[in-house]
Amino acid sequence: MMKKLIVPKLVAGLVATLLAAPVAADSCTQDFDFVSPIGHGKAASSQATLKKAFGASAKGDFDTFMAAAADPYIQHSPDLPDGWKPVWDLLQNREEGFSSKQIGWLGENGFLDNGNYLVMFREVDHGDGPSKKFDLLYFDDDGLYAEHWDMAEAMADKTVSGRSETGADARFTDNPVQYDQSIEEANRRMIASMINLAWNGEQVATALSLYADPDYVQHNPYIADGIQPLTERANAGKLPQRCYDIKFILAQNDLVWVYSKVTENDAVNAVVDMFRVRDGKMVEHWDVSQAVPDDMPHDNGMF
Repeated sequence: MMKKLIVPKLVAGLVATLLAAPVAADSCTQDFDFVSPIGHGKAASSQATLKKAFGASAKGDFDTFMAAAADPYIQHSPDLPDGWKPVWDLLQNREEGFSSKQIGWLGENGFLDNGNYLVMFREVDHGDGPSKKFDLLYFDDDGLYAEHWDMAEAMADKTVSGRSETGADARFTDNPVQYDQSIEEANRRMIASMINLAWNGEQVATALSLYADPDYVQHNPYIADGIQPLTERANAGKLPQRCYDIKFILAQNDLVWVYSKVTENDAVNAVVDMFRVRDGKMVEHWDVSQAVPDDMPHDNGMF
């Protein structure tokens, strides 16, 4: 398993931002300790490895499929045992009615990439109704597929905003931006500040006023567009305390992808939040939340 990458330069600016606002005495622990990959130079080789593996699966070519992954291949999905062979078995024995649709607007060829990582966003149906699903994939320095995480949540029948849970606003996708690494890092720092202030600092209304466009686009099915719905609930004391232990923050152009271990009372969830950031403000948001099961078919955990 790769070492955790810590970016010390994040800390000073983030702490200064947080100290500028009051934090409740019983708030969660502030968290700026997360994997923070840099650059996009591995995207083509990582995608080529993945294409080779799944092309081999479609042809029934076991040896080529197995050669695409590292040994050991580390699995964090709550549904599969460790190793690459169980993935072959799954692909060769899909249940009747299974479907998977990759969300094409997410980055190049439907992938967000950062460092040695790829992110996929999909709609998946195992025959019991559609779910939205994020996959995080890690490729080692030899280009082999080495580690996998996934998080899924059943999609709602309808959304409060009337928006798709997996779609994107055409105002942004029709007008893409190409941000350099300095802007990506600024966006990453801003999102880390927002999460810590809003949730670990219990200052949701303050964080939204600082970091979100007032009319930002919401793809969570239970929350309307803009900052007003959450602000009103926060001001009324109707938001539960959620402690965010941030595990990964990836950034590419205007998208920032965050994977966190979130504790609410005694419940623990694996949560992905993805934000679009333009001109230093959050303008669009997606999320997936999955309860962490007590038992999994491996000892690696979901994180």
